Amino acid sequence: MVERSNTDIDEKELDRIERLRDRTDEIELIISGLTTVALFTLPGWLFDAVSARYSHQSYASSQAMEILLILAPGVFYALGGCFAVHLMIRAYWAGLVGLRSVYPGGIVWERVPGIGRQTREHHQAQLPDLRRAITSADHAASGLFSVISMIALGMLWISVLMIAILMGSQLLGAVIGDSDRAIDLSLWLLVGLFIGAPGLLWLFDAVLGARFPGLAERAWFRGMVRRLIVINGWIWPQRLILPVQLTLQTNTRPYLFSLMIALGSFGILFLGFVRYEAWTQFSISDPFRYLDRSTIEGGIDSAHYESLRGRPDRLRMVPTLDDFEQRSAFLRVFLPYYPQRDNPVLDARCPEAASPVDCLRGLWTVRLGRRTIAPDTLLPTERRDLNQRGLTGLVPLTDLPPGLHVLEIVWNEADASGGSAAARTYRVPFVFSPDQELGARQIESADSAAGF
Repeated sequence: MVERSNTDIDEKELDRIERLRDRTDEIELIISGLTTVALFTLPGWLFDAVSARYSHQSYASSQAMEILLILAPGVFYALGGCFAVHLMIRAYWAGLVGLRSVYPGGIVWERVPGIGRQTREHHQAQLPDLRRAITSADHAASGLFSVISMIALGMLWISVLMIAILMGSQLLGAVIGDSDRAIDLSLWLLVGLFIGAPGLLWLFDAVLGARFPGLAERAWFRGMVRRLIVINGWIWPQRLILPVQLTLQTNTRPYLFSLMIALGSFGILFLGFVRYEAWTQFSISDPFRYLDRSTIEGGIDSAHYESLRGRPDRLRMVPTLDDFEQRSAFLRVFLPYYPQRDNPVLDARCPEAASPVDCLRGLWTVRLGRRTIAPDTLLPTERRDLNQRGLTGLVPLTDLPPGLHVLEIVWNEADASGGSAAARTYRVPFVFSPDQELGARQIESADSAAGF
């Protein structure tokens, strides 16, 4: 029996991998094309899904949702851009392969019109031939595809870990009765895991262990380093990420690769913050300095009118009217119950024997001119169209002259001088344009009062 050498086995293995590699190019193109479209549409779907139930979140879960709304869109847009670049590189590679199959000889320099000898010599020295161009494009596309996969898996794992820690802090807060302290502990835990553990491992193993060889031989030192390695294994899915990362890092420029990964991570966070600001703010730049956010307060803000509310307004738990223009004899106002904002105040102010609804009513004061709506007339309400619960009040308009008026709504007025939360006053303008019959009755009433 003839024994096969390891060299023969390696050559056959490499040949098999190369044949398999030739079949993965089409898969890369399909994945890039489909994924690019999906990644650019996912952020909008994610925002709609989260904002629709924003009022249902506790403090911990809202923090987790905000982190998700920052990290996930940043990852989606960054990966979508990378996949788009990969698709262009792979399409360019496919074009080069087809061109070489039709014209295997490549460029015929003697037939290039409009250039002189020096220009031709320069291009011959600088431009790659078709074979080298095909190889370079293939390597660039494959490397980029691997980096995209590595970043996607890493960010997905980090997001899951962060959300799990924040949700765990919510359960801890319910046990110890102090949600704020539990959130602070979870934030310190996140900082320790993502910054402290990798930093300590680098300091002890790569710096102190290399500088003091005797220290690296001590049992306590080796045990400490092993524990840090295990902790970093929890933070980073090493079996999935490190083969790709270390292969690319050690076969390229290691420090430049690390710098690019760090810049890419900051770029993802930057894209996420920009997308989040674009969702929640009217403008992320400052062109409206003569009509800024503070100026709009007390003016016409779409968030206060249910007929005008848009997608970004879902994140704003403010009182709402059904419309800016009112024609009937009563104005309907909805006061949202936002547990994250209201529960801490109610827990401090509400006696155990009091009715929960009465406690919630005590948070709100609704005024129209000198008229104040009685708190006991506010009705408990569940609005499935807004996916919110709260209180509904009816403000009579029968004695009101037509024209522009301002409804004043105060939240937590009892603590206006200081307390568990600062009071907030909403001034919501509306125009009263009654129907003809109602307007005639109001005019007659006004004329009678004036003595005409």
